[in-house]
Amino acid sequence: MFVVGQHLRFSEWLQSEIDKRGWSQSECARASDLNRAVINKLLNGKCKPQPTTLMAIARGFKIPVETAYRAAGLLPPSNHDDDTTRELIHLFQNIQSPQRKATAIMLLKALVVEEENQLRSDGKGKH
Repeated sequence: MFVVGQHLRFSEWLQSEIDKRGWSQSECARASDLNRAVINKLLNGKCKPQPTTLMAIARGFKIPVETAYRAAGLLPPSNHDDDTTRELIHLFQNIQSPQRKATAIMLLKALVVEEENQLRSDGKGKH
């Protein structure tokens, strides 16, 4: 019974990821270099996601493979912050240009400063 439940959770996750991108099953299959029938079976809970399929889906969605493994129940769940951090690291590692990496770091630092300033100004108004 757990396995069936896990298939349903994975299929819901997969459908959600497809919907986020505004893709069809065919577009998901194309991006993942998989047969559309495989995507259809996964969405209908008719087959268990295999590691190679999960890796292909992760590549297609441009997300860390760990995220797909967690959705399939092959890794223990993690909290949202960990998934966000993993995605950030995954994206950063895919940047090849040192100049673009430096730009990404500068943007993140600017966002942190902006948030700190916002928190300070929110705190002043509450006193």
